Amino acid sequence: MGRKEKTANEQPLSMKPYKIGDGGTVCFPRKSAVDTGKPGWKLTKCPFCGAECWETPMARGLIAKDPTLRGACTMCALSGKYGKGVKA
Repeated sequence: MGRKEKTANEQPLSMKPYKIGDGGTVCFPRKSAVDTGKPGWKLTKCPFCGAECWETPMARGLIAKDPTLRGACTMCALSGKYGKGVKA
């Protein structure tokens, strides 16, 4: 199969270093993908779809440093439907 043709509305992928205040979404691993959490992981629910997911210490630290970030399960974060998409 060939590559999908771009439509007129698609924006090219743009990557730049993250700065505090940029906002975005931090991925929480879904419990369906990682059944048993690791030390320091806290079971929570995705605020968008309600799926059980793991809030990691790294994600907690990022969100504490930048209140414009939010956490979401991996599926919702990668979809980009809920804001700027993935930041970490």
